Amino acid sequence: MSYIPEDVRRYYNAYGDEEWTRLEGSLHGRVQFETTTSIVAKFLKDGDYVLDAGGGPGRYAIWLARRGADVYLGDMSDEQLRIARAKIKEAGVEASVKMVKRLDVCEMKDIPDHTFDMVLCLGGALSYVRERHVDAVAELIRVAKPGSPIAISAMSLLGTFHLISTLDAVDFLENIEDHVEWTRGSPFPDIMYSKPGSPEWHAPMTLYTSTYLRYLLEEMGCTVVETAATNTITSGEFKLPRIAESPEAVEALIELEKSFCSHPGVTDMGQHILIVARTPAR
Repeated sequence: MSYIPEDVRRYYNAYGDEEWTRLEGSLHGRVQFETTTSIVAKFLKDGDYVLDAGGGPGRYAIWLARRGADVYLGDMSDEQLRIARAKIKEAGVEASVKMVKRLDVCEMKDIPDHTFDMVLCLGGALSYVRERHVDAVAELIRVAKPGSPIAISAMSLLGTFHLISTLDAVDFLENIEDHVEWTRGSPFPDIMYSKPGSPEWHAPMTLYTSTYLRYLLEEMGCTVVETAATNTITSGEFKLPRIAESPEAVEALIELEKSFCSHPGVTDMGQHILIVARTPAR
């Protein structure tokens, strides 16, 4: 199934406020946000002009603005952009968010080459563009200044399969060829597409290993400087109510997640892979 931008736009228009609350409404979401920002913060400088591609309702854009960055927020969904404008105003960071605009990460022709000091594409954008992910990465590199950092995250292939036990996913295992474009018994790939029509996925997507994403970036001339994962401990669907009720336990859990996230043994076992690379120098 090919990438259909209108389908992605329709899905996130309907998703509405849930995308804003997702990163604070559960312990899983908070861990994802805290882990991701802890990595991005290592490479962010005060006064950087940052592209937040696929930035949705603006949670990362607001975080960037509060840390002294100027931000260009782009997203496919008109509804997510409406929410972003409201949240940015509510947060009082309108002066730092220079642009909030509809944007397809595969085709950013309105943005000149070498515009940004840092480029982010976090969450699911690189997974939803499916077979056009090479175009998307090329565009992210193009709009970044030479030698600047780009941070991309995407749905983890091995991390997704790690959910089988936590979900007790018997139908997935019994009918695996109905859910993913892979045949049981064949070599396990480094990139996998979901099967159209499968109820296992909220939208058609591509799943990646860190090996594939590193290879893709290096083939395009980038130098990978950090590989990490989110939700290495909290991977799964368990709500963790006892931990969530204890501020001390939550703090300890988040610190452990941050400590584990870049460990080579777990970078493919979280829910999202996060890779930071420097674009080719001139």
